[in-house]
Parts: sequence; structure tokens; C-alpha cells
Amino acid sequence: MATPIIVDGTMDRVAIAPRVFLPEPGVFSDRAARFAQLAPGHAMADYLLLMSAVAAAQSAALTRRSAPPVAAVDLDRSREYGMPPLSALGHARDPQWRDDLRDITQHVVRVSTAAAVLGAIKTLATVDDKSLEALADRVLGASTRDDDAVFVPFVGAALQVYFTRLAVTLTAADLERFDVPTVCPVCATRPVASVVRLGGARSNLRYLACALCATEWNLARIQCTACEEHKGVHYLTLQAEGDDAARGPFAARKAEACDECKSYLKIFYQEKDPLVEPVADDLASLALDLLVDEQGFGRSGPNLLLHPGGG
Repeated sequence: MATPIIVDGTMDRVAIAPRVFLPEPGVFSDRAARFAQLAPGHAMADYLLLMSAVAAAQSAALTRRSAPPVAAVDLDRSREYGMPPLSALGHARDPQWRDDLRDITQHVVRVSTAAAVLGAIKTLATVDDKSLEALADRVLGASTRDDDAVFVPFVGAALQVYFTRLAVTLTAADLERFDVPTVCPVCATRPVASVVRLGGARSNLRYLACALCATEWNLARIQCTACEEHKGVHYLTLQAEGDDAARGPFAARKAEACDECKSYLKIFYQEKDPLVEPVADDLASLALDLLVDEQGFGRSGPNLLLHPGGG
């Protein structure tokens, strides 16, 4: 449903644009292509290519199964109280997410020759269901341990497939009353990044991208994505010597940092790079995370394809 939105930091014009965009079935194939595009010449080329294979496996797994129905009570509660219909931490997961995990890891085994990757998958295959569910809870709760690190990209990828499959079954009417701007209106997960979109109803509007189910929702620009403050928001970027910050290779990616809560989240500009994809571009710009961390800011949203601190 189209909703009036104050356009990104201005108070003199109002645009009619959807507040929420639910994920499309091609989200993972687009992500796989972006990872592959970003890999050549990158310091993390091997990891980006691995994640391209993971995203391709996610794309295949997404349509291999039907989504379990979202409980009517959850939909009713969402409409009545403005709550997300699927709370990632409180949702009773269907076991099919473990089938998605198996499909993803089997695909990676077929295309990867990296001993560390194959060893991690072999070990993951021996983990019992109860322990897998506990690991999934830690991934969703951002409480993974160092010994979980090698498993996080695969478990996170399977959970993304499962929750995206559920999100695709929803409609805008299911989300009309949700008005908490800092978490996903579908699954209450924090965003991985935000994107200033180009073209159509979203042109020049900033949308937060859910780290889990790929739903996007609008938030005004120059506003902290964690505490919603406007004052103290500023932008940090990498810049090669001699480059124009507005036109150089890093112009499409910045860190939006907040002095009020000392958090940050990356923001990508589709006008500068039409192919930006929030999950892929976030992983490909970990050098920016290091820069911002050194300035004393903490990241406010996860990337489920990487263990925190496990670069």
C-alpha cells in the first residue's frame, strides 16, 4: 500500500512510495552474480567466490520447497498490534531449514576445492539436529562463538533461505501497522546495510535491507538506523590517494556513523553503482568496517554470512 513519506532529510516535499518492499524470488541469483562481479582482483576474492557459490545454492533451494504457512494467530497479532508476523528469535522454525542447509553445503562441496571449506562442511554434517538448532539460535541472536565461525556462513545462508521463503508469502497488508523503523517489519531482524535506490517509486529514497529475509523498508536519510537521531550523523569512506571522493571507486559505499549512540551501518548509493547488492557489497567492503571500528563506532546490524570479528 502506498504510504506518504517525507523524502530523506527534507521537509518541503512528500513522495508517495511503498514503505516496504518484500523480497523477490531472484534475490539470491542477483546476489550470486554480484559476488562474482566483485571478486576479481579483490583481496577477499576466494571468499567472495565462495559466497557466490553459496548464493547460487540459496537460489536453487529457495524454490525447491514450499513455505510452511505463517500461523494465523501471528498474522492477526501483527495486524492488531503492529508486530512483525515472524520474529526470528521467537519463531518456531520448521525443520525444512536444515534441508536447505544440506542442499547449500552439498552444492558447495561440488564446486569448491578448498580444504578448509570442505573440512568445515564435513564437520558440520556430523552435528546433531539439537545442536544445529542451538547454533541457529546463536546466529540469529548475534551470539556466535569463535568455534562457530566456520559454520556461520552456511547456517546463516540456510536461515536466509528459510525466512525469505516465508517473507515472499506475505503481502503489504500484513505489514501495514508496523512502525518500528530500526528492525525488519517481517522478522524483526536488524538491517545489514541501507541502499539509496535509483529509479521508479523508490528513486532517491533510502531503504534498509534486512540481514535475514531480504525485506526492504524506508527510513529517511541522515538519520541513525539504530537510535533514530539526526544530530551527530556523519559519513566515513575510504578514498584512494588522488581520487575524488564523490566520483572515485569507493563513492558508492559509506559508513553512516552516529555520535549519539556510537553505532554505524553502511549505506550504498545505487546512483553511483547501479548493481549494488547490500549483502554482497557489505562483505566486499570489510576494509571500511575496520576504518570505522578504529574510530570507536560499533556496527549496528549483522551480516549472516560472516562471523562477527571473523574477517
